[in-house]
Amino acid sequence: MRRTYDRERYLDRVALIREHVPDAALTTDIIVGFPGETEADFSETLEVVEQVGYDSAFTFLFSPRRGTAAAELTEGIVPHPLKVERMERLLEVVQRRARERAQRFVGRTVEVLVEGPSRTDPERLRGRTRHNKAVNFSGLAAPGELTEVEITAATSQTLSGGEPLLARAVG
Repeated sequence: MRRTYDRERYLDRVALIREHVPDAALTTDIIVGFPGETEADFSETLEVVEQVGYDSAFTFLFSPRRGTAAAELTEGIVPHPLKVERMERLLEVVQRRARERAQRFVGRTVEVLVEGPSRTDPERLRGRTRHNKAVNFSGLAAPGELTEVEITAATSQTLSGGEPLLARAVG
């Protein structure tokens, strides 16, 4: 895919970021089944995902897009069922590592920008941390306010918290 860096350089940069900003949220985009992707290539992708421990990942099955160089590739086409099977394996690793990373917030108080009611429980509020983690929490606060929320639980994608400790308007 014409990357100008290799695995070693990429992992060195990740280590540097984590050294200087240990709480940085790292995300990525991953395409599964790019023409020519071998099982060994895919295994290396899983190894990097495991090692980095992304906070989230946007994952896609390769599909040719008209007008791109990749659309012209005819050798090494990965069959759709194999792409789907690889995607399932990838998502297991991404979600497990994201869940593990999210646990660092449990017991901490974080600043949350209130967005409005929770999508899953209208009795609760929803907002986002500076790490772009969704937080569902109890209490009173208005959309657009910043509030401090103690995190009580975490999944791979969402944090849960109790009553906000302090709400204030942004700006």
